[in-house]
Amino acid sequence: MARGRPSKKLQILDSARELFVELGYQGTTIDLVVQNAAVSKPTVYGHFPSKQVLWQAMLEQTIEAAEQQRNAIEVLSGDWLGAVIEAYRLLAAKPETVAVYRIMLGERHKMAGEARRLFDDFEYRLTVWCDAVLQAQGATLDEEQRFVLHALCREGMLQPALRQRPGPDVGRLKQTIARAIE
Repeated sequence: MARGRPSKKLQILDSARELFVELGYQGTTIDLVVQNAAVSKPTVYGHFPSKQVLWQAMLEQTIEAAEQQRNAIEVLSGDWLGAVIEAYRLLAAKPETVAVYRIMLGERHKMAGEARRLFDDFEYRLTVWCDAVLQAQGATLDEEQRFVLHALCREGMLQPALRQRPGPDVGRLKQTIARAIE
């Protein structure tokens, strides 16, 4: 492999990501990945024995990147709500993360158990991260308040992205959530 050129596996994965984002799971075929990556079908199958395995690799890579981004959020003293909203805003800002949500929510029944487990674990770790931010900032929310917090963040930030609409004004969303969890 020449220095500076991506490996065939990474080239295939990058091409598949573009297609999954643009066409969804159902619309992405191995033939399209072959064409988009400019590799042979045996090369694709040599790295990824099925579309499901290719999707799972893309899912793992996207989840890892989203978690690194979330863990880099600076939580200003006392602004736990701003940090939680920012975590959801970052998810909504990345086309590949929005594609993961769109596919996992809309085509979950087609996914292998491992892909479902990865997505469920990603959602769980988001909740754990948010709870850790709350605890570190001394915010005490009961279970119902935490549910409302996550529901409003998800609805406010992810739903517009899933529908390809502009996101809300973050300041107004923050005020709405603060009132709802009082």
